[in-house]
Amino acid sequence: MRKPADGAAVAPPLRGNLGSAIDRKRIAVVVGAGGTGKTTVAAALAVRAARSGRKVVCLTIDPARRLADSLGVPAAEATEGLADITAGLGAPLAEGGRLEFGMLDPAETFRGFVHRRASTPDQAKRILRNRLYRYLSGSLSGLQEYMALEKLCDISRGDDVELIVLDTPPTANAMDFFTAPRRMVAALDGALVRWMRRAYDGPGRVGFDLLGRFAGRVLEAIGRVTGAELLAEIIGFIDALSDLFGSMAERAAELDRVLAGGDVAFCLVTTPDRSTLRETLELRLRLLGMGLAVHGVVFNRAHRPRVPPPPGDADPRLAALMEPLGREWNREHDREEELIARVTRAWDELEAVAVVPLLPGGACRVESLDRIGRFLEETPG
Repeated sequence: MRKPADGAAVAPPLRGNLGSAIDRKRIAVVVGAGGTGKTTVAAALAVRAARSGRKVVCLTIDPARRLADSLGVPAAEATEGLADITAGLGAPLAEGGRLEFGMLDPAETFRGFVHRRASTPDQAKRILRNRLYRYLSGSLSGLQEYMALEKLCDISRGDDVELIVLDTPPTANAMDFFTAPRRMVAALDGALVRWMRRAYDGPGRVGFDLLGRFAGRVLEAIGRVTGAELLAEIIGFIDALSDLFGSMAERAAELDRVLAGGDVAFCLVTTPDRSTLRETLELRLRLLGMGLAVHGVVFNRAHRPRVPPPPGDADPRLAALMEPLGREWNREHDREEELIARVTRAWDELEAVAVVPLLPGGACRVESLDRIGRFLEETPG
């Protein structure tokens, strides 16, 4: 890459600033590899938007308390629905600004989903009272992420929320979140469940076709091993879930459309080093493969700005100590600028790029989040 005479790397192509890009959206989904500062960036985006006068909800589906800690949310409040933490932001917000925080509770969301989607109240009770419900609610592949997405969409429908900032788990688990609707439908439409739905037509009835008669004999054999009562509960529970299947298939398609909607922004957080960027590039390709474009990228913990040479009147001994440190810092700066430029040129779909430098001290205080928010408002160049 061509470099100017002073050795600094050529700046990346101009893009819009991330803050303005988020201002045009209703949902901001923050994704990235572990250890990149993704949670801190999500918190900074939420605080910045609230200070600008927007009604903001900041959500996490990560059971760890990193986002709650970043926003200063007490442990007792983090798991009790949405906690209004506006007062904890300190400095006055623009008129109308508000910030609420929530840790999504998949089990509670599943209970609400069953009550809303079951064909009758009695059918909902059959599911929730079944002894297999507790096992299913904690083990069915995709259920936790599916219910988190359900809650996200429920909140987004409210007229009193202008922006939702969602902090996701690191890369692998984040992909579980995005694929959850499809995996849930696949789980409920699996071969064994289809077989039992076809064999079992309802409480006390077994299908009368050839498969049904064969299945009936198999189920009788299973009943002799497990006990008739437990077998009845298993079959009854699958029958009850079948009542939800059509709703889940429809909702899965709807949730996919929500994620791909024009009012959703996906923001990738990375650090400007090759090892992390490899994981970030892979995540971007997987999102694109699902039809989800990356709107913004944050290069966090960058070596910025360049360090100037010691002034001519500096103490020679101090200059001798500082000069090699400055050279090393500037080498890292130039290497990072080259990587940033390469990535932003290659990602045509990007609307915004932000570069956040290494900052002294912890990033969990509101003052630090405000400072990061100011970098997110800058247009790199």
